[in-house]
Amino acid sequence: MPMSPRRTRRDRSQRGVVLLVVLFFVLLLVSGVATFAKRSIIDAMISRNRDDFSSASALARGGVRLAQALLIQDRINEEAADVPVIDTHTELWARVDKVPLQSGRGSLKLRIEDSGSRLNLNALFQMDEVGTLVPSDMTEPFLLAFLEKIISELPVPPGEKALYDVRELTNNLIDWIDPDEERVRGGPENSYYQGQDPPYRAANRALLSVDELQLIEGFDQTLVKALRAYVTVYPYAPTGCQIVSRGCGVNLNTAPPHVLATLYYDDGVGLRLADEDLVRDILKIRQDGGIICSPDHNIDGCTPVHDLVANAIFPAPTYSTHVFLVKAEARVGQVRRTVEATIDRSDPAVPRLLSWRVR
Repeated sequence: MPMSPRRTRRDRSQRGVVLLVVLFFVLLLVSGVATFAKRSIIDAMISRNRDDFSSASALARGGVRLAQALLIQDRINEEAADVPVIDTHTELWARVDKVPLQSGRGSLKLRIEDSGSRLNLNALFQMDEVGTLVPSDMTEPFLLAFLEKIISELPVPPGEKALYDVRELTNNLIDWIDPDEERVRGGPENSYYQGQDPPYRAANRALLSVDELQLIEGFDQTLVKALRAYVTVYPYAPTGCQIVSRGCGVNLNTAPPHVLATLYYDDGVGLRLADEDLVRDILKIRQDGGIICSPDHNIDGCTPVHDLVANAIFPAPTYSTHVFLVKAEARVGQVRRTVEATIDRSDPAVPRLLSWRVR
């Protein structure tokens, strides 16, 4: 009977080595295929995101153009109407954020605010005979009350709030805008700014942006972030702000409640910011479909501002504006792009772009 050949230890060892080599190359192949597939997916995602980024950017820019067209048409309609112009929260441009817009895989959300829906910091100053901005008698007391309110509401511990000196902040803001180079409290106003890296000087002009506040001594990022929800710098030059019907202050018909709370007036006892009752009364008129007007507006059914506040409001309220903040937020796939622009529609034929920011 033939004997089967006996497997030696060397044969088994060689077979084991061959098996290991085969497994090694199989693992290499699987790993290579997996890496290739992963890279292909990543490349596809990068390419898709790049396309989505471009599409979202274009959609956001288109949103600004759409908003501009709405504002120009509104301006043309106002010129054609033989009635006093009052901007309200019920106008089409003010309600456009309630209508989501779809475009293929993308979506667009528009928001349009009139400059009167926020407090114009430049309107706290008045023009002198040579056309420069100077503080009025009301500028300092208003800023003291306003900044104290903002600081009291900061989301920081009480110990950090105590580090803000309201009077110093008030003086520094006035010094930044007024035309001279002397501090309100005395001394050169540029000593702090010249010590910065790089050194700079106080602007001695109207504020050009809310971001500019961060250049002013004492106005840190936390404080400026809080102020953004309240303030604007438009229009730059408050020409005619002392005329009630052409004020550059807050528009009582469009401003949100927290901005209405910054209305400053004499209640017969003393100067003060608006209380909850006044804000509630204004909102009730708006919710009931009414509007608030100046004494010289001849409009049936409007509520004269003096029925709400007997004495003058500082700065004088505005009732219409030509400057608007547009926020266009576009989303395509997982990519989101936002464009914020400020548009001046004073001349409908040639609207001006005052600012442009992409995020």
